[in-house]
Amino acid sequence: MKISNLSRRSGVSVATIKFYLREHLLPPGVPTARNQAEYDETHVARLRLIRVLTGMGMMSLASVREVLAALDDNCMSPHGLAKVVNNALSAEHPARADAPADTSANGQVDRFLADLGWRVDPNAPGRTTLAQVLVALRDLGWDCGADIFAPCADAAERLAVRELDSLPTDGAATAVARTVLLEVAFAVMRRMAYEHYLAIRAYGSAAPGC
Repeated sequence: MKISNLSRRSGVSVATIKFYLREHLLPPGVPTARNQAEYDETHVARLRLIRVLTGMGMMSLASVREVLAALDDNCMSPHGLAKVVNNALSAEHPARADAPADTSANGQVDRFLADLGWRVDPNAPGRTTLAQVLVALRDLGWDCGADIFAPCADAAERLAVRELDSLPTDGAATAVARTVLLEVAFAVMRRMAYEHYLAIRAYGSAAPGC
């Protein structure tokens, strides 16, 4: 298909497609004439993935580049790919570099994850983020330890197992897109559940609906 058809199929403007081509986020098409090329379904799929990552996933182009490079690395294991995706998602909500170090909070988070039995990279940015969240909660007057994250861990673990048990068989790119989309859904559902139970506590069973 020509680039105009690729634009219609993918929902991405021609100008943006040309930008992705220049940035090597999208592989080149097959040249047919000067300044013209043919594209196929692999280009449509790549553009749709980029839309998920930059749109719902709210990833920067730098993070998208890392994820796409990992997807194109045929030697990378699913575990390695998952780490790349997790790091890319964490990069969009980085731990504060100017936050004061709190070795107590870091140690509690490390012990909490160890007690869960989770095999998480010692340098995973999520560890630092959790420690800083713990410190921030304490600064707000909540005398809590890392076990405050236990309900989150329980829900996350059940969701992760269910996702892994239903992984798509049509490629790693689809699995990455699902991971990113369900990450968004998980956060949204928690917020809606919070709203629901606040209404129940305020109004009882007669809580106003939508």
